[in-house]
Amino acid sequence: MNLKILKTLVLVLLLFAGDKTFSQSAVFSDGEELIYDVYYSFINIGWAKFNTTRITGHKNLYKCEAVLKSNEALPFVTVDYYFISEIEVFDNYIRPLKFTGKEFKDGGQSVLTYDFKYDSSKVYIKKIGFNGSVEYEKVMPLGEVYQDGLSIFYFARFNFFSTKSVDVPVLINQDSSSIHINFNNSKTGVDISEADYDISSVYLEGMTNYEFVFGLTGDFSGWFTNDEARIPVKAKLKVKIGSVTLELKAWKRKGWSLPEYK
Repeated sequence: MNLKILKTLVLVLLLFAGDKTFSQSAVFSDGEELIYDVYYSFINIGWAKFNTTRITGHKNLYKCEAVLKSNEALPFVTVDYYFISEIEVFDNYIRPLKFTGKEFKDGGQSVLTYDFKYDSSKVYIKKIGFNGSVEYEKVMPLGEVYQDGLSIFYFARFNFFSTKSVDVPVLINQDSSSIHINFNNSKTGVDISEADYDISSVYLEGMTNYEFVFGLTGDFSGWFTNDEARIPVKAKLKVKIGSVTLELKAWKRKGWSLPEYK
């Protein structure tokens, strides 16, 4: 059983949005921190942490980071990833400028970078292996705006005003693919262990158009808060051996609390 499923966390957390009166740009909050526990059945197999920071001197540029780690108490699970995405935010869309993904193992690291050059409509892709040598390098045309493995997390939150189904171009595994998202704005309540009341949320379903690591079948579902922050609070991902659940464990966001479902 391949439990590297944490690598797909960023892609799984594609869920929903709030009412059309909410500001899209409010999704990006300087200093936001979100921490999730990851469960396979009732077993905690790891955690994920997301941080958002506005880049000093730039009103619409943000540095977004994610750390994905396995539970150290489970010796058969070894996951240790760090992602950075520099994202430019406009009035009605976002686009990544540079993505860096690092995997740590046995005291070494591999590094994957996407460098988006919109003036020349190209993205430069490079992967450096654990031995320090270049394993993969190529240039792809940017015929459309691609999201990367981390910016897609913010794209889904940013676009939750939509009520349409969309296919979002994504760069994954050093190549292009897409994720299908149904933005239907279905309001509901959802419970998590860190709250003693049901959380006002929006439910979403979607599918990745490929088979990913550890048997990801493609289908996913989730719940985001029904407010301007549109924070993912719970997600479910189907895999060949069953399903994995992600749940919001801790958070920091100025002036924000979980909205109650009434």
